[in-house]
Formats: sequence, structure tokens, C-alpha cells
Amino acid sequence: MPVYLDEVPDEAPRIKRPGTKKWLGCLAFFIVIGCVLSFWLWTSSREGLVFWLTALGLPFCLWGLCAGLRRCSYKADQVWAESWNEERARLLKEEITRGQRKAWVIVSGVMTQAGNSAEKLSSAIASSSPVLQMQKPRAGGVPVRHSRMPGFQDQQEPAEFEGAIKALLNQITLPLGKMPVDMPCWLMTDCNVKNLPDADRRIAEIISSYTDRTFMPLQGKGFIALDRWLDNVWRKPALLLNISAVIRDKPHEGGGEALTLTLMLNREHPEYPDAVRLHRPEKNKSASLTKTLSRALLWGPLPPEDVTGSWITGPELAQGGKWNTACEENGLTINMTQDHKNIDDFIGYTGSCAPWIAVALAAIFARSGKPQVMAVETATNGIWIAGVTPGNNAGITQDSL
Repeated sequence: MPVYLDEVPDEAPRIKRPGTKKWLGCLAFFIVIGCVLSFWLWTSSREGLVFWLTALGLPFCLWGLCAGLRRCSYKADQVWAESWNEERARLLKEEITRGQRKAWVIVSGVMTQAGNSAEKLSSAIASSSPVLQMQKPRAGGVPVRHSRMPGFQDQQEPAEFEGAIKALLNQITLPLGKMPVDMPCWLMTDCNVKNLPDADRRIAEIISSYTDRTFMPLQGKGFIALDRWLDNVWRKPALLLNISAVIRDKPHEGGGEALTLTLMLNREHPEYPDAVRLHRPEKNKSASLTKTLSRALLWGPLPPEDVTGSWITGPELAQGGKWNTACEENGLTINMTQDHKNIDDFIGYTGSCAPWIAVALAAIFARSGKPQVMAVETATNGIWIAGVTPGNNAGITQDSL
């Protein structure tokens, strides 16, 4: 579930100490009123101890009673404010600690027109060789500038899809063998494959026959589901396998096709000390990305000066310079010409695969000790920002297997 730091109540207002001058003035007022009333209403001789105790002592006692009650109220307010602030600090610490939960990325598999690995795509981006090109859609018609997976024609599509999924699953055979047999495994699928409306079910069946693990379906898709998974299964070590696929019959201008696989663990594993950390993604809730980026850095915790690169994907992020402004206002020192990449410029926007392609690309640099941040626009038009840091990055300590 999302972490809403904005809903943590404000600190209690500072309790002001009763003003000494005001209360001395109040004492003088009480004395004057007491004397005036005593001299006015006293019917006998205005002299003696009783008269002066009435004229001076009674007002002083009334003033002392009021001052004492005010002092007790001041102390009670102080106790309330201190208790409120202590509870607020505890709640704030708990929420920040919860926000700093993360997933260890064990495997990142990517298939695009650039090749069948994230490294090939990274090389294409590094060499400024976009795979976007004018080509006819599979359904025919006017050529559209997009990237697409080879094959996947109508008759061969089910078999080719199964073959591609199995090729991706080959990458997790060894890691699964190193995990405890009783570890809970979760499966998240998010597919948009032409002529295969049951692609999610097919993936579950392929995994069931291809591995000796039982994968439980995870409710939700994308970073929303990841955000919930980080909280719902946090008490026990667990695996999350995400498989996304986008194969379009009629692509849109600047679109792309891809298949992705991401295997994540909610604990550090001794067999994978270099596994990069995908920190809790933060969803943008305002017109400005500045606050969202600051929260994503807090979830690291990732100092702005340590960030060495950024990745974005999504039509909205490519317009208006919002991301550049957010980076500048948060103190990121990266070179926006060399250290910042728009993935869509090279393979197009890949919809549900876009977040996981960004994770895979950022993970390549994070493994070499270079913390990254990424901003992704999901298929539901939501913008999420997350950090990806090296496995040995100093941060919040968590349990290991």
C-alpha cells in the first residue's frame, strides 16, 4: 500500500508560557478593583485588619487562584504537546521505515527488436542506435514508426509466444534452485498480446509445467501490485516473478513491443550479493514531479549527489521538461545530456513492459556501483518514480535469508 507521509499530522503548536508582565498587570487590576469595591461598599469603619484583608487580601487570593489554574493548564498543554509530538515522530519513523522497503532484483530478462537481453538494448542506447523505424504493421496498412518483435504472425503466434516465455524462464532456473523449497512464490502477469486474450493464463500454465514451484497469482499489475507486495508479504521471505508482454497488431506511432521477465526477492540472498535493489516506487500525485522524486530518494535512502543516471519512459514525461525541473530542484548533479536517457527514443513506448525495461536498464549500471533513478509512465497513465541502487549500497538494514 502507498506510504502517505502527507497524512502524518503536523507537530503540535508551541505552547506559550504565561506572560509574567500580563499577570502582574492582572494582579494590579485585581487589587485596584478590590480596593474600589471595598471602599465603595464597606458600610462600617474603613480600617482594621478585616477591612484591609478584604480590600487587598481577597483580590490577591482570587488572582492567585486564577494564576494557579492558568499554570496548571499550561503544564497540561505541555504534556499533551510533548505526547503528541512523540507519537507523531514514532508514526513518521514507522512510515519512513515502511517506505524504505525494497526488492532485490535477481533476474531481469528483456526481449525487444534490439535483441534478447537488456545488455543488447543498453548497447543500442549507448551507441545512439534507435531501433524505431517506419515499418508496416502486422495487420497491414500504412507504415508506422515503431519497433516490433520478429515473428508473431497469426498462425505461429501461440507457439512463438510459448517459445519466448520459455526462453525467458531459462534465466530463472538456476536462481530458483538456490531458493528454499518452502519459500512462497508470487506471479504477476500483465500482457497485451494480439489474438491471445488468455495470455496470462497461458503463462501460468507454462510456468507450472516448466518449474517445480507453485506460483500464486498476485492481485493487481505493475508497480501498484509491487507496492502492495512489499507490504503484504514482508514478514516472510518471498519471491515475485513478473512477466509482461506487449505484442500489437496495430501499433501506434512511436510505440514498441517487448517481453520482460523480472524475478525479485524481498530479502537479501547470500548467493546474490550483487543483486541490485529496486526501492519502493512512488506514484506522482500532483502536477509537479519534484515532491515525488524527493520521496523516491527518501525511500532509498539515496542522497541526490550519489545519483549517476536517470531513465524515463512515457509520452507525458517526454514533454514539457518536468523531469529535468524535478532533478534540478532535488539537487541531482547528473548531466542531463549524457547521464539521462529517454528509453522511448530508442525502442518506443512499450506500455506494461515499460517499467520493467527501465528496471532492467537501470540494474545494469547499478551493478557497477552507479545508483540510478527512473520515472515511468504506466499503461494506466500513472507516473511512478523509483531508485535502483547497488547491492552493497549503504541503506536501511533488513533481514536476510
